[in-house]
Amino acid sequence: MFITPTARLTTICHYVKAALLVMATSVSLAVVMPVFAEESVKTVVFSKPVGEKEQRITDSGERAVAAEKAGKTASAFSEYPSAIELYSDDELNQLIAENTHLKRVLADECQLVADIKARAELVRLPTYQFLWGDMLAWGVCVDKNAELGIYYMRAAARQGQPRALEQLGRYYVQGKFVQQDIERAVPLFEQSAKLGFLPAKIQWAELLIQGYGSPYDYQMAYSYLYNTVTADVKMHKKLTQLLAQLENLMPERVVTAAKNAAKYQ
Repeated sequence: MFITPTARLTTICHYVKAALLVMATSVSLAVVMPVFAEESVKTVVFSKPVGEKEQRITDSGERAVAAEKAGKTASAFSEYPSAIELYSDDELNQLIAENTHLKRVLADECQLVADIKARAELVRLPTYQFLWGDMLAWGVCVDKNAELGIYYMRAAARQGQPRALEQLGRYYVQGKFVQQDIERAVPLFEQSAKLGFLPAKIQWAELLIQGYGSPYDYQMAYSYLYNTVTADVKMHKKLTQLLAQLENLMPERVVTAAKNAAKYQ
């Protein structure tokens, strides 16, 4: 086939352009790849796991930025949790166990209400949900709202807060804020007792002795009481009386099994 000079020139130009394009691409990749690699190394070297507290603070910051973009004023940012811990979990749990948590809020002159509310509603910490619920139920530093208070106590109980479980059970026994329903109180006391909360152990055993619950639970309730250590003389006497009453409801072999089970609790 005859190829004209013009066609030959066009073909040569086409190959030259293709070669130049390949060279340009190679140079670009050579420049970009070290930068990409450097950034990857930086990411690997400096990245670290984000803790729960840091994540909460980050999430709160993102919500605050979103609020600012939406046109909220700076005063509205008090709705979000701060990086400063209000009470440690151990401290608040101790206050709740001693039933002095509401006194502590009053002693702080109600200055921490916004922070407590944020930790209950936004962060959903069970100890703060219980504290916030108790404040609402009894009208401590806030307008009284028993319905909302019980809601947050139940939220704390669903997360396994022992005092919340016990207090809800006690309210069902007393008919306080809710309709009296002792059968509904039994499993609440049982769950709290399993978590080691002494008042719940006692109230669960008392209801079992009165005929509520199931006889199948006698052994477990006996084991919890038998394994309890206390320096309080009156409390020790109370535990001894309850153990004796439970023993009267169980065969000797079951009592022996309950004592043996207590060794492994």
